[in-house]
Amino acid sequence: MQFSIIYSVDVPDDVDVTEFAPPSVEELWDQTEDDDQYEYGYLEGRWENGLHRKWCAILDREQFDEFVDRCGLFAEDVETMGSLGAPGFGFGWAPAISFRSDDPDAIQSAYVTPLPERHGCDERDWERVRGAVLAVYG
Repeated sequence: MQFSIIYSVDVPDDVDVTEFAPPSVEELWDQTEDDDQYEYGYLEGRWENGLHRKWCAILDREQFDEFVDRCGLFAEDVETMGSLGAPGFGFGWAPAISFRSDDPDAIQSAYVTPLPERHGCDERDWERVRGAVLAVYG
């Protein structure tokens, strides 16, 4: 199984944003946003002039496990509206599972769409895959 990922991280100005970069960022990931898209300037103190990055990738299971471990992410059992422009889906919409972290020095989120090896996934199939991801990574 592969995983299509959109990963976003925001940090305060006294934290190095690369501390929260995914592993093998140069080889596997495309950076799609930088500090120009920082949206937490309304927060006071150290968050006022923070830093932002967004990366996208398609990872295999081993790479995905390394990413989740490195970034301290876990799956949330919440409904999402999905991902727009997820890697492997062009400009279309794809269902997604939300991942986040509780690190006090970063606001991290990832939208993850598992890509089953068999094509043609209906809603029942999606719920089974979603349940399996939540059981392993939740």
